[in-house]
Amino acid sequence: MTFSRNNQIDKLKNNDEYDLLIIGGGIVGAAAQTIASNAGLNVLLVDKNDFASGASSRSTKLLHGGIRYLPQLQFSLVKESLNEQKILKKRLGSLYRPLKLLSPIYDNDGFADLPKIFQKNYIAPFAFKLGLLFYDFLGGRKKSEKHKNISKKNTFDLFPKLKKANLKKSFIFQDAQTDDSKLVLSLLRTAVEINNSTAINYLNVKNITKKNKSYEIDLFCELTGFEYIVSAKKIIAALGVHNLPGDYKEVSTKLKMSGGAHLVLKGDPLEINNNGVFLPRTEDERVMFVLPWNGNTIVGTTDVEKFSGTKDNPYASKDEIDYLVRHVKKYFDIEKLEYISSWSGIRALIDDKNNSTKKIMRGHFIEEIDKNFIQIAGGKLTGFRLIAIEALSQLFNKKFELQNIEYQDQIINYQNYYSLSDLEHSIKHYCVATPADYLIRRTNISWFSQDNGKSAIEEIESHTIFKNIEFDSFEYLKKEGL
Repeated sequence: MTFSRNNQIDKLKNNDEYDLLIIGGGIVGAAAQTIASNAGLNVLLVDKNDFASGASSRSTKLLHGGIRYLPQLQFSLVKESLNEQKILKKRLGSLYRPLKLLSPIYDNDGFADLPKIFQKNYIAPFAFKLGLLFYDFLGGRKKSEKHKNISKKNTFDLFPKLKKANLKKSFIFQDAQTDDSKLVLSLLRTAVEINNSTAINYLNVKNITKKNKSYEIDLFCELTGFEYIVSAKKIIAALGVHNLPGDYKEVSTKLKMSGGAHLVLKGDPLEINNNGVFLPRTEDERVMFVLPWNGNTIVGTTDVEKFSGTKDNPYASKDEIDYLVRHVKKYFDIEKLEYISSWSGIRALIDDKNNSTKKIMRGHFIEEIDKNFIQIAGGKLTGFRLIAIEALSQLFNKKFELQNIEYQDQIINYQNYYSLSDLEHSIKHYCVATPADYLIRRTNISWFSQDNGKSAIEEIESHTIFKNIEFDSFEYLKKEGL
């Protein structure tokens, strides 16, 4: 059965008992469903919005090894991330993309994540070099994968718009990136079409009631108003920044939230030539990235405790956009920086009242809500497989592993302009339920076009699949800051 929403609703009507309910269709929820269904479990995954509509489509798109966590002495996290890169390279196919990152070190600038003692001009390059050596060692990297020192001349040959004044030293090291929303959708399609699992977007959990050895779950369709009741033996809530539903709201994991904004620049105005640049110091003592992304350029990210918009629809504020532009101009010779779109994602962090969000560790945590009910929050994109396996292993006595992801080239190759054939394929195989799903998360039309895809909305809405739903596409894009 294909991964269309109509097919998934039909499956739900014919099956109301599940081994596992997963609430939340982000990267961890999608991975947990794929892994659990591969192990023979009958799994239902639901999300009150679209799949990957939270932080899992709003990241910096990096599957990084976590070099910035070395100065924080999080060696196990870095080693784990570097090992995950090797596994994901085998599992994700073309959704895993090796990336070279330049790290320039400037006089009187240093590198924000290094301890203050290592920030001095004569120490910073040496300290960063040691960090890269240790990074390569922890990753067990081959000679061709290890970092390289590059001369000033080669730096400016490779990155002609990088500022020349006061450059002290440059390094290039290996990392990786992905297309986060398309990764989520590829995981879900694998779970549904290969493993015969069930996943439905815009299906909201209104309440959960404990009944003997299982849970009764009340579901509400946000698009049609229809209601459903199912039962599940066990539950994983992978809700990101959201509270647990219904009567369980009061026992939700206590979280701290942090907004992270990004800009999309048309083409390659900074002439990074398909490489990334690690900007070493921001005015609030952080680092930033400039990255290639599907023929365009991403700049990000910020770290703000008071984000703009809502948990469902955050957006980049003017202050955040100005901040990103200011730091690009700090490191690149460019007078006017024009962007075509922006987004913001909200990080779910451990609630540490004694630290700002910038200083809170980025690890994940799993909390037992009930004997057969757990909530997951936090973690980095790179660790999604491990987090999902850890959660499943806490509930089931089974061996779990992520299978090779299928079909990823089909969603990767969608055009970034309106195409009826792409729309129909995405409705049939990637559970498109609203025009915004197609414009923002199955394609990059809204991120990459000057009008953010608005000119295509009326034609898209004329498709019969959207006739009987209540959804304002223009209003949705407006809430996204588009």
